[in-house]
Amino acid sequence: MSDWRENSNGNFVYVIDTDDVMTVFERAGLWFGVYDNRFIEDGLSTPEKAIAFMEMAVLNEQLHLLIKRTPIPTGWRSTKTGGFHCHRNGGTMTVKQAKSGSWYLLENQTMVQGKWFKTAEEAMSEGDQL
Repeated sequence: MSDWRENSNGNFVYVIDTDDVMTVFERAGLWFGVYDNRFIEDGLSTPEKAIAFMEMAVLNEQLHLLIKRTPIPTGWRSTKTGGFHCHRNGGTMTVKQAKSGSWYLLENQTMVQGKWFKTAEEAMSEGDQL
């Protein structure tokens, strides 16, 4: 833990290079790590365990141990139920996941017909084009 620094938010940060940083943070009592939009999938019980995991994954070039997440497109916000929403042209667009695992898009609470998506990002991108 010698190169890790705790910031004012209680997160632990490791600076590799100017724009190359690893961060370990707490959420709901578990510790996660993030590096280049790659995350520890399952939270760990202590920051020390998360730090060790991040060092193994990043510093030992084993990034396959982390889960890659695509950033949420600009203007979209996460919902409490795991979906996303945004305001466009005076209306609301919502992206939700069906029990099948596929994603769908609602425009002003009406489903965009015939459109199913493999990922939330694909659905949000379609919404941005409407």
